[in-house]
Amino acid sequence: MTSTAQRTIQTTTGEDMLIDALRGIKTKPELKLLQERLTSNPANPPLFNWVCNLLIERRISRGLAARVLSQLHDEE
Repeated sequence: MTSTAQRTIQTTTGEDMLIDALRGIKTKPELKLLQERLTSNPANPPLFNWVCNLLIERRISRGLAARVLSQLHDEE
């Protein structure tokens, strides 16, 4: 059984990996590929929501969030 602390660490680790991936993305196709990989796991929230939550929690910069969210918004 997984403890609450382990789940928190796993979530944080996953978010840290996502943040690193977002920082490394330079093109829209790379962002699209990341989004497709994330949506393959139904436990993951939509990338747009995830980025918004990271911004609210001040885990990512406004500049990074603005770049990613504008690219995601342009897709629709």
